[in-house]
Amino acid sequence: MKKLFLFLSLFSLNTLAQNTPEAPILEYVCELKVKLNPAIVVGETAHGTRRIIPITGGSFEGPKIKGEILAGGADWQIVRKDGVSELEAHYQIKTDDGMVIYIKNVGLRVATPEIAARIAKGEVVSPNDYYFRATPKFEAPIGSKYEWMNNAIFICRGIRNPDGVVILVWKVM
Repeated sequence: MKKLFLFLSLFSLNTLAQNTPEAPILEYVCELKVKLNPAIVVGETAHGTRRIIPITGGSFEGPKIKGEILAGGADWQIVRKDGVSELEAHYQIKTDDGMVIYIKNVGLRVATPEIAARIAKGEVVSPNDYYFRATPKFEAPIGSKYEWMNNAIFICRGIRNPDGVVILVWKVM
């Protein structure tokens, strides 16, 4: 009986290993270089410390798209009691051929209290020292060559710099 149980256990493990689904492929889309103004701190709320970080411009470029980041958006953040920043940015980009695309980007920045304090002071911190990931959602004009952005899932990695943020975007295939 023990031998049968051992055989079935090993068979199950081997079967699981062989049936593990492949991870999705990622296709690089672009790099956004976002310029920011200093945070407007609302203060402590029922959800955590509310901050609003104005987006003042920037640029973006990738294999199929490039242009400028328009002023007027912002990143509405909640810094939770555990120090994690919940991010929700709303802004717009304008392609080099004149198309305006709206972006809503929701994610997290997780850092130790020491790393978060260094970022808040405006120090350069290695992106390997914190976790900064999000899921941008694009709304592009129907009929434009960017319409494909309306019908895909994207992920991104953020890198916080003293005067802005760099966002690297991939399409999930």
